[in-house]
Amino acid sequence: MQIKSSTKQKENNNQLNPYELKNEKKVDINILLNRVKNEKKKAIKKNFIITFGVAGSLLITGLITAL
Repeated sequence: MQIKSSTKQKENNNQLNPYELKNEKKVDINILLNRVKNEKKKAIKKNFIITFGVAGSLLITGLITAL
């Protein structure tokens, strides 16, 4: 009888509560929002660099052709 009760306890310990599942799958919204903000900042910087690179190359090309 003791063996059966110990196996039942092991089975009960292996099963997860629905409440335990909820706690394990939490997502922090602040981390996600910060990630989105950082990605937007990176995109703005990238566009800024590309725009000024194109403008600079056009300016240099214009100066060379003017001489």
